[in-house]
Amino acid sequence: MAKQSQQTKAALDILGYLLGIILNLVFYAVVAFGLYFVATNVYEFSYQIVGDRVSEAEPGRDVIIHIEEGESTMEIAEKLYMNKVVINKYTFYLKVQLFGFKIMQGTFQLNTSMTYDEVLNVLGDLSNAIPEET
Repeated sequence: MAKQSQQTKAALDILGYLLGIILNLVFYAVVAFGLYFVATNVYEFSYQIVGDRVSEAEPGRDVIIHIEEGESTMEIAEKLYMNKVVINKYTFYLKVQLFGFKIMQGTFQLNTSMTYDEVLNVLGDLSNAIPEET
């Protein structure tokens, strides 16, 4: 009887040890996957701000955007996002804020294959505005 008890105890010890190893492996796999997920999303978000991402491949499509006096940068970013000129309204907003771009009021023709810099160069120069009909 005592011998069976020792064997049972040894089997439970081995089982506990194996279970501990498995749980550690699962934990570290989840942590590694989480770090990979966070790193790729941070990279993509950052690259949208400083890189040359476009919403659609060339030739894209032309979009007319009207910017009114007093519109906030986030409202403009929302318009551009809804018309698929930019990929992400938050990265566009951050680019404008971080690099101090000025956006002029008026009506502009943009293309969905433009980079953020190209869009901002058009929106920042009043000579690019489409003349309004009276």
